[in-house]
Amino acid sequence: MNPLSCVTHEITQLTDQIYRVRIQAEAGELFEFKGGQYLFLHMPDGNRVPLSIASAPEERQFIELHIRLLNDGGLVRQMLDLFQSSSAFQIEGPAGRCCLRDSERDVVCIAGGTGFSPMKSMLESALKQGDQRQLSLYLGVQQPEELYQHLLVEALDRQYNNFHFVPVVGDSNCEWAGAFGFPHQVALDRLGDKVTACDYYIGGSEAMVVNVYQALKAEGVPTENIYSDILDIKRDQGESL
Repeated sequence: MNPLSCVTHEITQLTDQIYRVRIQAEAGELFEFKGGQYLFLHMPDGNRVPLSIASAPEERQFIELHIRLLNDGGLVRQMLDLFQSSSAFQIEGPAGRCCLRDSERDVVCIAGGTGFSPMKSMLESALKQGDQRQLSLYLGVQQPEELYQHLLVEALDRQYNNFHFVPVVGDSNCEWAGAFGFPHQVALDRLGDKVTACDYYIGGSEAMVVNVYQALKAEGVPTENIYSDILDIKRDQGESL
């Protein structure tokens, strides 16, 4: 991967914590990638930060990133400061193997928080390419107001008969007309006896990914049909999963 010089095209705050950042190549074209992959952002101190790509690879004008800023700021605040400056910055990519495989099995994406971003890239690309499999996204948040870009995904749900979006809220005490609980549990309940006949793609925190992976294994899903960058990294580091 060779570093590519980029500039910020646009920053939009989507929720209290989530920012959408769109970047463009300073000169020439962006690198090619597959839906579900990520890039590395070069920070001024030399740190390389992995960031999932949220835009579909068919979008050639910019790359979209989703950044979550928590109260303490920290590294994310530094990244936003870099994006908000007029300075050029370096990225490298693409990286990651969690891309949609050729398969006759239905596709189930399970995500939490900004783990939504690589799933968005993957699913948008599949739909643009005319993928005829049944594609579903189970997206978990704690509160309904944490959902972002859901109107876009709901529009895709209405447009494509083979795509289904299921937002899941964790806090059962809030006002919500949809599903409650953990997104993977809602998926398992709805899939029923089709659970072992699907391919699964997981996006979210390390703890979430590992928990979902273990739950799918317990239901008899073959491990070779479960995909996540976090699982790949842990396997590359020699961990037994």
